[in-house]
Amino acid sequence: MEKRPKTYLDWAATSWPKPETVYDAVNRYAHNVGIDHNRGHFREAQEAEAWFGRARAAIAALLKAPAPERILFFSGATEALNTALLGTLKAGDHVIFSSFEHNAVVRPLRWLEKHRGVMLAQIPGSVSEPLDPSAVRRAIRKDTRMVVLNHISNVFGSVLPVCEVGKILEEYDDILFVVDGAQSLGSHPVDVRAMHADIFTFPGHKSLLGPPGTGGFYLREGLEKIVSPVKFGGTGVKSATEIVVEELPHKYEVGTQNSWGIAGLAAGAEFVLARGVEDISAQLAQLTSELVNGLRENSLIRLYTPPPEIHHGVVSFNFSNMPSEDVAALLDRSHNIKLRAGIHCSPDAHRHTNTLRQGTVRASFGALSADGDAESLIRALREMREDYVEAT
Repeated sequence: MEKRPKTYLDWAATSWPKPETVYDAVNRYAHNVGIDHNRGHFREAQEAEAWFGRARAAIAALLKAPAPERILFFSGATEALNTALLGTLKAGDHVIFSSFEHNAVVRPLRWLEKHRGVMLAQIPGSVSEPLDPSAVRRAIRKDTRMVVLNHISNVFGSVLPVCEVGKILEEYDDILFVVDGAQSLGSHPVDVRAMHADIFTFPGHKSLLGPPGTGGFYLREGLEKIVSPVKFGGTGVKSATEIVVEELPHKYEVGTQNSWGIAGLAAGAEFVLARGVEDISAQLAQLTSELVNGLRENSLIRLYTPPPEIHHGVVSFNFSNMPSEDVAALLDRSHNIKLRAGIHCSPDAHRHTNTLRQGTVRASFGALSADGDAESLIRALREMREDYVEAT
């Protein structure tokens, strides 16, 4: 069989390829800097600090955040979410979340429910309407402490109405609004002030185009007095004291940081800034629409897509009654197309579409997706349909 060129359609998991500037930044850091920031008084230590400053500044600009020092780095969005949840919620607190959350949200919440007595309220939704903001209002109680929502569903690409929810929550001084931006920052316009987000978490390796093992959150001013760290250790500053360093970023960035990764993250975020999120978002909208329209012509495809006006970057589908994992494996072996299959760490989303058993095949696009990527998948699935019809 003729070797087909690779088509990468798993950007919702990890961006690939990265811009050349990302590889160059990691290589330069590894060869010329090498050390972590806050760990020396020589020139390389100063350059390390500069890379962290560049990353904070670029991400703050993408978030339209008021100040770069409000950007704190963790190993990824999962650790950032764990800090936001475990560092804040106490026994008796009530939390509202949606049916489309990733396990990075759901598992910490269920742990808090079991071990700390936190009370949970899950708002149901559908692919066509993932969340009704008025349902959030109705779920609010006197003991509600937090609302946590993803910005864009990693399963269906549904854009949740976070700005509308944030506006509602502005009426309540004691409720924190945590937004999981794993699928939005870098590929979709974000304004943390417009959405009234108290905490906005993000990964570095997805649409910010950075290396794995990077990410963090934006923390609204004053919340460092409320959100406790969940890790403790050395910071490279105030080493003579045995108590937690309260100043940012040291309160949360403890231990040896992924400094090589942060250099790559800085380069990735700067690439996104230079190109423009609006341009990237428009490209993803075009590719998403092209793929959806092409797959609709395939009689063996069942699509799970929200309305176009709230659909962004991710297309979930199934092929006949075949297990989604088998479809993905066949597309890889026969067509060299790389996409994800299964339940995508979001089982509740699949319960609402009756796809928990079969899962879905998920295609997703990113900033460096090629114009022909959607057509490659459409053509491959058309060939699979012809083979399937002949076999049956």
